[in-house]
Amino acid sequence: MSPVWLLGAVTSLVIGVLAERILGIRARRQSEKLTALKERLGVYANYAKLASVRRVEAEETLAGLRREAAEVEGEILSLQSAVTDDDALTPMEFYCVDRVARSSGPLWYVAVEALDATAPWTGIRTYAVAADSAEDARKRIVERHPSPTAFTISPAAPLVLPER
Repeated sequence: MSPVWLLGAVTSLVIGVLAERILGIRARRQSEKLTALKERLGVYANYAKLASVRRVEAEETLAGLRREAAEVEGEILSLQSAVTDDDALTPMEFYCVDRVARSSGPLWYVAVEALDATAPWTGIRTYAVAADSAEDARKRIVERHPSPTAFTISPAAPLVLPER
């Protein structure tokens, strides 16, 4: 029986050595796969960090653009209200002082208010006057309406005609 035991022992030893080699090869392959997966996981973690940094940068840029858009919208609204205020303040109907158009000098806006019943109109008339200065424009209106008791003449202001 001893040779049978010896043969069984040698056979188990050979099977054990073969199993150890096979399991060692499998373990080495699994370790290599695990190392590769850890490297990939590190790369993906770096991608995640980069994506979060880019997201924060994009959010900051978006917040800045929203602030700029709000500022621009506010500026647009203030400009629109200024235009409507200017439109409301500037009369669109003017009386002319000269029958012949002058080409020299800028246009001036002068308002004349009728004070008493001797005036040919009631209320305020606005004149567009071409003159070299505001004083010259006011003088020309004073020449046209000389009575200080019947008319009040405002100081001359530059007249900018709207583009229409």
